Amino acid sequence: MTFKRCAFGLIIAALVGLSLPAAAKDTVVESVWASAPVIIDGAIPEWNDVTPATDKASGGKYALKNDGQNLYIVMVLGDEVARSTILYTGMKIYVNAGAKKSKDAGILFMQKTLTPDELIASLEKKGEVVTEEKRAEIRKQKSYTVFIEEPVAAKKGASAGTEAKPEPALFRSTMRGQAGIYEFKIPLSRIDAAAQPGSAIKVGFEWGGMTNEIMKSIMAGRASSGSTARASAGSSDSGFSDTSGQGEGDGGSFAAFTHDKRYSKHAFWADVNLAAPAK
Repeated sequence: MTFKRCAFGLIIAALVGLSLPAAAKDTVVESVWASAPVIIDGAIPEWNDVTPATDKASGGKYALKNDGQNLYIVMVLGDEVARSTILYTGMKIYVNAGAKKSKDAGILFMQKTLTPDELIASLEKKGEVVTEEKRAEIRKQKSYTVFIEEPVAAKKGASAGTEAKPEPALFRSTMRGQAGIYEFKIPLSRIDAAAQPGSAIKVGFEWGGMTNEIMKSIMAGRASSGSTARASAGSSDSGFSDTSGQGEGDGGSFAAFTHDKRYSKHAFWADVNLAAPAK
């Protein structure tokens, strides 16, 4: 089934309180030809001529465009639970030419907050020469939000990219009301020579899940809460100590976090037909 075109802005309205019919369950999505390059800025004016597909599990609504050089993707998550761990995990996108699903290679898109020194180190790692004047300018600000893309190899021994430096992919995210908007650009050259306008590809999305960072954050919060509770109990005039068993050493309740929907892993694939220019 193909999806009729309509204003993508209506989807945002639906996510912040209005109602739209549920999307079909079909996993075949028709990419729309981009007559001009899509600006990757987390805004959606360029997506007003498409109707997105829906991932039932996360409620995420997504659409794709392409031209002869790039694949463009937008995803909108109106569910706070569904996007709760993206800041920790980022989003991995796998794109394969043909009908076979493969995680041999993909791209991790992630938003990070860096200190000035971390940003300087990141720029130098990319080969940029950071002058003393630029260092001083960077250090005038306390932190920076950066959007990164990194090649990932899911299987041991799989190549994360070619020997030549790949063309850069782009990623931006913004919040609009209660909706998180995630916009991506992936050069077709980073997929496969067979990924050309008019061909069929598979696109996989993956994000969320419990991570070491999340567990450390949870444990730090529990330790802080336990310390506060013990201090409060120790200073109480009642003379009773905290015997609830809910302090930082209580490992039984921690297991519940692994089943918490806020830390669910989301993953799905779509069959995508790349658009070809009109004749």
